[in-house]
Amino acid sequence: MRRSYLLAPLAGALVAAVVLAPGGAHPRLAAAAEYPVPEPLKQKPPSAFECRFTDTPVTIDGIDNEAAWTRAEAIDAFHLPWLGDKARTARTRTVAKLLWDREYLYFFADMEDGDLFADVKDHDGDLWKNDVFELFLRPDADRTGYYEFQVSAAGTKFDAFYPKYHLDTIGPDSKKGTFHIDAKVKLRGTLNARDDADEGWSVEGRIPWTDFSRTGGRPAVGEAWKLNACRFDYHKGWKEEEYSCVAPIAKRKIPPFFHQTEDYATVTFAGADPKSYGIDRREPLTTSTVVGFPDPPPPFKAERVMADYRPEFPIQVARIPGTTEALLITQPRSYGPTAVSLFPLKPGAKDADAVKLFDTPGEGTAYDVAFHPKFAENGYVYFGWNGKPEDAKEAKEEKDKPKKSKRCFVTRYTMTTKPPFTIDTKTAKTIIDWESDGHNGCAICFDTDGFLYVTSGDGTSDSDTNVTGQRTDLLLAKILRIDVDHPADGKAYGVPKDNPYVGDKRFVPETWAYGTRNPWRITFDAKTKQLWLGQNGQDLWEYAHLVQKGDNYGWSVTEGSHPFYPERKLGPTPVVNPTVEHHHSEARSLTGGVVYHGSKLPDLQGAYIYGDYSTGHIWAVKHDGKAIQWHKKVAITTLKITAFALDADGELVICHHSGKGDGGFFTLAPNTDKADTNFPKKLSESGLFDSVKGHQVKPGVVPYSVNASFWSDGMHKERFVALPPGGGIGLTGNRGWNFPDKTVLVKSFALDTTEGDAGTRTWIETRFMTKQAGEWYGYSYLWNDEGTDATLIDAKGLDREFTVKTPAGERKQVWHYPSRAECMVCHSRAQNYVLGLCELQMNKTHTYPSGRTDNQIREFEHLGMFKTDWYADVKGRVPADAQPLPDQRAPKPTTLLTRAPTGMKALVDPFDKSQALEARAKSWLHANCSSCHVEAGGGNALMELEFNTALDKMRVTDVKPVHTTFDIKDAKLLVPGAPERSVLVHRAGLRGPGQMPPMSSNRVDEAGAALLREWVTSMAK
Repeated sequence: MRRSYLLAPLAGALVAAVVLAPGGAHPRLAAAAEYPVPEPLKQKPPSAFECRFTDTPVTIDGIDNEAAWTRAEAIDAFHLPWLGDKARTARTRTVAKLLWDREYLYFFADMEDGDLFADVKDHDGDLWKNDVFELFLRPDADRTGYYEFQVSAAGTKFDAFYPKYHLDTIGPDSKKGTFHIDAKVKLRGTLNARDDADEGWSVEGRIPWTDFSRTGGRPAVGEAWKLNACRFDYHKGWKEEEYSCVAPIAKRKIPPFFHQTEDYATVTFAGADPKSYGIDRREPLTTSTVVGFPDPPPPFKAERVMADYRPEFPIQVARIPGTTEALLITQPRSYGPTAVSLFPLKPGAKDADAVKLFDTPGEGTAYDVAFHPKFAENGYVYFGWNGKPEDAKEAKEEKDKPKKSKRCFVTRYTMTTKPPFTIDTKTAKTIIDWESDGHNGCAICFDTDGFLYVTSGDGTSDSDTNVTGQRTDLLLAKILRIDVDHPADGKAYGVPKDNPYVGDKRFVPETWAYGTRNPWRITFDAKTKQLWLGQNGQDLWEYAHLVQKGDNYGWSVTEGSHPFYPERKLGPTPVVNPTVEHHHSEARSLTGGVVYHGSKLPDLQGAYIYGDYSTGHIWAVKHDGKAIQWHKKVAITTLKITAFALDADGELVICHHSGKGDGGFFTLAPNTDKADTNFPKKLSESGLFDSVKGHQVKPGVVPYSVNASFWSDGMHKERFVALPPGGGIGLTGNRGWNFPDKTVLVKSFALDTTEGDAGTRTWIETRFMTKQAGEWYGYSYLWNDEGTDATLIDAKGLDREFTVKTPAGERKQVWHYPSRAECMVCHSRAQNYVLGLCELQMNKTHTYPSGRTDNQIREFEHLGMFKTDWYADVKGRVPADAQPLPDQRAPKPTTLLTRAPTGMKALVDPFDKSQALEARAKSWLHANCSSCHVEAGGGNALMELEFNTALDKMRVTDVKPVHTTFDIKDAKLLVPGAPERSVLVHRAGLRGPGQMPPMSSNRVDEAGAALLREWVTSMAK
């Protein structure tokens, strides 16, 4: 029986402590009665305690000499309550303390002890046979799981988790599991010298919250757990060891009664002192009127169809000709392998109606499906897909090399032409294939002449890494046109004689058009004979084409109609601009669509309808074959659009690529919503200010500042964040944080009308960045000359000239109020749309209106502005045997972060000369350049200018510029020791063509340009 020693006395002689005899010549023994048995308790000791939060460091050394411990509650109620009316305190005094922070539970105990004894050396050994300090913790009084931690006077440790108490299992359970307790012991005496006089010992330790993952991990502020702090004390002069604890265990119900978790004390995890923060508490903001949009709503909205059939992550749907049945391509998750199913494409369809036909070979990805024009006769159905099946053939021709791990295929299957529709996978026949591993295309469609159009991309997943976009001798980056009914030259297809480049040895003859990046959907409209192609752009643009024979769409010399790599070799024919294109301010992953001829949406008849996967916006364009008749946004949705299709009645079907219960099909319906007249046209109407004239915000609007400010022509700036009630921020380790809908970020700009005199400071603009319906939008307000209010500027933006007095006389300063589209150029998807509110910029101190100064991240945490998924953040550090267990406490919602701001990264002030020069220069580049100059950020030079990027990874040192060199001799982006040859430095000192940043500034940041020159000069070899 484990720990049966509690029931048996410890034999031994009465031993005295060692003291000096008179004269100090020889030791003598003093009576053990120096630790007499205390009198019975007159009142019950406390059984409710606090574990207090600390933000200051604790060094584990066995001593409580850190400032943090001065705030901890002294827990000294160690007693023997099971003695009934003789219940008393322990013979030797124990004072325990508990603290916690974001990562650890800390414990300390100081113990009076006249006979230090600990001889067990094995981890998880029988430490209760020694002087030992113990902690028992039961995280949830309604769940059975609990923990036991011990540290002996010898520093030996014991750790265990018990899913529930059972006498037969606590022994085996104590040997299981991985823990990471760190503890140090400090002795005041000599260990295991049983006939000397000792004073005591102390232990200090910490346990990571990840060790508690079995029961949901770290507590929330204010949460209460069950606690027992215990001590075994052995003294050679006592009849038996003494066990004492803080739990009110009035009766021994089981032999190891310290496992009676139902009788434990309570410990509450208290937060930090509110007065240690800049703001005492967060005031809910209930007055904001920044909701919706100031512009009229679009004419249509999305409505779900087939509400009882909601397939997960649909990619494409295609109706079987002449029926209401359809084939559907789905994924179990984003980027997962695809499967093909059959279902009724009509109202009333249910999940049970869908029948899975087959999985894409080799766990590949199917993108598109097309039926042969004579499907009713031959049953042929074609799939465009990418993968590497077991029987995939390797490249045979030298021009297809280097080999890639995957290929694109158009595969033909034979399908029964009458219900029940089935596909025999043994009939699979590869029609055409090519090597490709990213930007695959694989969209297919037939025209009315029976020819099949097949799209291919550049075959990579970056900025045309292999430079295939303008190559004409490959199948990559093309629209191909083939004849599947008349195979020729040993292939499964023939080449139509009227293809534009037949006979031109520079081209593969299958070419119909070229210069494509990542085609996503192609459609041929039988009525108008129009062939439309949708394309995913790279950094800044999304676009679609009304395809004409022989077109060159320019990739990667251009992105849409804009230069991308202008110095790359262009193909043999001129670039044809897109028919329509969209900046990334409104579209970020364009999905090509269909030409609509249905009856329910007469205003859209004859229009090509397409949308965007990322923003959910939908547009329509009417083209007569010669020119665009009209082009407009027709819907703003929250859909992740992967495809547009038509049902048996010619009505629109939209695939929404989302998970269980949310994915499925939608259509467009007239939008009867009226314009949102409540959107604030003036700052005074926004509900964010107590006094606009005094620039005083509401208490629930929280001020913040940044480490390195974007250059705004010398303007003074003030920043605020307004969260909706109950809304929380998702902290990210890199780039912008995640915000809830109806968040408003406020930034106001003021001009000193006398240079250097803050007393002449005048507010000229306030900007809102607000998240509405899942997307960010930017709005600008122009202050009146009286400084009493500001008015919403038109979507186009404007410029205004101001006069500034300087020592040299007056100068004119033009200030640009950005258009709504321009706002989203810098606030890009690559930066997660938010620039200043990120770890690097926010990890700094800020002085609040209270006059108190605090770290901003710590402040936001205190105010409950973060929403943290504790387990999701730490699960990479949780051992396999410490994963969350069923039927135990679950992780709690929390606003507390998983790491302290002191361990987070931060920019430095670029103009603080006490900081390292490189850190200052890189901070300036981060603030002013990295919103574009990161991967997919829109700056199509390959520079990586984020602060965290090492210099040798920034792709600037001795790199030749992709674009203009400004006639600088032997120019490079950055030449160590030679700022005069460094284009990066030159462009920072320009205003006009070639300036950097390219917008939002009309004056050179002279201090910033000087900083870059100093930095580059310092690199001299």
